[in-house]
Amino acid sequence: MRKVKKVGQRFLGVLLTVLLSVEASGFISMAAETDVLENAMDEYHDVVVLEAVVVEDLELSSGSSPYTMLADCMISVGEESDGMHIDISTGTVGTASVLGVKDIKIWKKNWYGGWDLVATSKGGESYNRSTTGVMIVYPGAVKGATYKITCVHYGNVNGYTEGENDSGEFVYDFK
Repeated sequence: MRKVKKVGQRFLGVLLTVLLSVEASGFISMAAETDVLENAMDEYHDVVVLEAVVVEDLELSSGSSPYTMLADCMISVGEESDGMHIDISTGTVGTASVLGVKDIKIWKKNWYGGWDLVATSKGGESYNRSTTGVMIVYPGAVKGATYKITCVHYGNVNGYTEGENDSGEFVYDFK
C-alpha cells in the first residue's frame, strides 16, 4: 500500500509540474493526502480569516478514484480582478450524512523557503449529499508569489472519515 501511495504521490507531483509549466488562466490540483504539514511556520502574523461559500450539486470529474469512502479532494485556483479564487470540492461513494471541507489554510512561501500562513477559512459542509465544495476569494494574493493551499475534507457514509490535503506549491501568476 505504501508503494502505491508513493507512486501516486510521484505521479501527482509530475502532473502538477506539467500543469504549472503550461501557461493557463488557472489550474486544478488533485490533492494528495499528507500525514504532516512540512516546513510549516509556527509564527502566525497578519493571518486573514476568509469566509467560504458552500456549493452543492457539483459534478466531480470522471477521473476521481475513491480509495476510501471519500473521493479525491480537488483544489482549483484561478485569478479574477478581486483576487485569488479558490474552489475546493470533494465527494463520497454513496450519500454522506455530512460532507465538507474544513481547516483551509493559504500558505505563502517566504524568502528563505519556509511557509507563512497568510489566510484561513473554517470551510463548510453539506448534509445528505454525495458531492460538495467551497469557494473562497483571497484578495491579498501577490502576483509572482509562491503559494500552497492545505485543507481537510471529510464525510460520513457508514462511518466518519477525513483526509488532509495539500495543493502543492504554485506561483500566482496566471495570464
